[in-house]
Amino acid sequence: MSQYQFEQVDDLGRILFCDDPALQLECVLGGLETAEGTVTLHPAQTPRLPTALFEFRHALGVGYFGYVVPKGASLDEIPEEPQIEGAILFGMRRLPPDVYCELPSLPGWELHEIPDEQPKLAQSYGYAYSRLELRTPDGEIYSRTWVPHDPEWAAAALRHGYVVCLCGVELGIRGLYAMTDAQHTPGMRHESFRRGCALGLTIGGLVTYVDHR
Repeated sequence: MSQYQFEQVDDLGRILFCDDPALQLECVLGGLETAEGTVTLHPAQTPRLPTALFEFRHALGVGYFGYVVPKGASLDEIPEEPQIEGAILFGMRRLPPDVYCELPSLPGWELHEIPDEQPKLAQSYGYAYSRLELRTPDGEIYSRTWVPHDPEWAAAALRHGYVVCLCGVELGIRGLYAMTDAQHTPGMRHESFRRGCALGLTIGGLVTYVDHR
């Protein structure tokens, strides 16, 4: 990401699927609202759920390379992060530190995928990018990030009509100092993701997908 794009977004982001090795998330989806009423979905009914990660760049206790637990603090003493607590008030749910979790559908929340064309990058590397905007029920932007456009991911999001959105301070996106993406293995990302869940600093839910392409 160029410095310009870095300044145009709020948080670090990544798009992938729930079964990605970096997540290994087997969601038991509860409370999906449909025209026929509330339906509980099992992972087997919705294979490869599209997922969007929003890792806060600016949050309490977060440095450039992730969250630092206060020295000597227990899990009960971890300071509350206002961005997380605010989203919970709007319906998001805190993720437990295991592979099974109920994620609620979030009425009014929307994930907008907006084309962010970069002609020079497209010509040189063949990349197309998108800006993802996670919006609250009152229409405000809760978080924005910038990711490479993935046609397979977008097709799955359109097919399902919703995306699993996960937000927090440690989702496995940041690596250690001077570590490349290749060095930052899926196992390391998964360990970081689970740590964020164990600290109670990861929230999520099912959000309506809105495609602007």
